[in-house]
Amino acid sequence: GLSETAPTLTCNTATNAEFNGTIGIPVPSTYISIRDDDGNEVPLGQAGEICAKGPQVMSGYWNRPEETAKVMTADGYFRTGDIGIMDEKGYTKIVDRKKDMILVSGFNVYPNEVEEVIASHPGVLECAVIGIPDSKSGEAVKAFVVKKDPNLTAEDVIKGRIQA
Repeated sequence: GLSETAPTLTCNTATNAEFNGTIGIPVPSTYISIRDDDGNEVPLGQAGEICAKGPQVMSGYWNRPEETAKVMTADGYFRTGDIGIMDEKGYTKIVDRKKDMILVSGFNVYPNEVEEVIASHPGVLECAVIGIPDSKSGEAVKAFVVKKDPNLTAEDVIKGRIQA
């Protein structure tokens, strides 16, 4: 985890019937808030930056007020730099790192989500996705794919897997 939030922020409870792909719910006396770039809380189920507040969360960087101001909100929450989604039960799922997000024509594209879809194709061994400069959309998504099947084409991977 983050050294700024040591030892932990969340955990999955022993009463979970099955692992649900989340980092869990906040530990006692800890608060998680999912926020947009302006610091406003977003609705449940919507992606935003994971922010945390609690006794284990730092109050700032030693003798670095400018750096502290970049990561702490006015109401004392630490901006983790992770993009996440909180469900109606309070469980949080990490989507990606904020700095890895690709902005395509004003839409947020998270490389981990695209990689997951591409990697689900049986002909793909592994893949990586990055953002590249694009004169029309600001950024474009570029995928690097290692194929299991040498005859696999980009169209094969895209067909039926990626929605517009």
